[in-house]
Amino acid sequence: MKNRERRFGTCRAIVASAAFVLGLVPNAGAQELSHIPAAFVDVGVGTREMGMGGAAVAGCYGPSAIFWNPAGLAATESDVAAMLTYGDQMGLVPYSAVAGVKRLNDRWVVGAGLIYSGDDALSEMTLLLAGAADLGTPPWTDSGRVLAGASVRARRASFGNNESDGQQVTGGATGASLDAGAVVPLSAHARAAVSMRDVAGALRWDTSSSGAYDEAVPPVVVFGMALDLGKYLVAEVDLDKALRLDGRDLVSVGCEADLFGITTLRAGYRRALSPDELEEFSVGGGASVAMGCYEATLDLAYVFGELENTLRLGLTFDLGRRDAADATNAGPPAAP
Repeated sequence: MKNRERRFGTCRAIVASAAFVLGLVPNAGAQELSHIPAAFVDVGVGTREMGMGGAAVAGCYGPSAIFWNPAGLAATESDVAAMLTYGDQMGLVPYSAVAGVKRLNDRWVVGAGLIYSGDDALSEMTLLLAGAADLGTPPWTDSGRVLAGASVRARRASFGNNESDGQQVTGGATGASLDAGAVVPLSAHARAAVSMRDVAGALRWDTSSSGAYDEAVPPVVVFGMALDLGKYLVAEVDLDKALRLDGRDLVSVGCEADLFGITTLRAGYRRALSPDELEEFSVGGGASVAMGCYEATLDLAYVFGELENTLRLGLTFDLGRRDAADATNAGPPAAP
């Protein structure tokens, strides 16, 4: 009982610290030229998550959780897992990501991820290092576990390296920020989550035209809920709350159906809460092949956007899956 109280005392301290940091964020980056930088736009990483319209923070787990909610890493069902994903934004900009996770013990999981996009005209790279912990069952239910996690994002951008007449603007940027999140079971069939991205962050630009200046990547807090609608159907809803005055709030809804334990179908919808802005539909699916304790999953998602429809491909490897009893106690249901 003492260990349980100590764990939840730690969780409360993390939440309180995160709330304090959020209170400081609007004052960060005193020399900003804009609250919304042109670079490092989050187009969404992960085919499962984007197939569900970006509704992910309460149900993501495994390597892709490092991009959406680091707390989900603690529900990883493998000793080692890896993923890679690729998309082509608007038919012009390649956007790829790779991530891996390692379970240290029954409680702790660590992971790393890398996002790369662009070309010589403008390339962007984000490195993420994350850790997550299983804090045990909460006092109000014995079904599900409380998960908490955090990650650090290190960013690097470079532009103007393409061939031209030599008159283009050149330069680059470096910066870092913090992500944090938690997943809390409400009952045997419902989970709530919060994911705070790019809090306490800053980005330093150095260009041939404007010199050096600071510009913060806009922080976002995402609230989500996942519901198990029967044994083979999961529904999720997210609210992305922008913390900048010129940011935009987004709502995402998605569902996933498990067919025969080897195939999944997904659908999602996302839109901005202000009129005449973002509205997207998405569909997706995946299939898995298991070989003993190893498993490979191929996923795809197709996003119908206002600017350009985008196909995304993903491949996930689970190397050394935990037994069913451990996986059930860890968190969300097993990935198909």
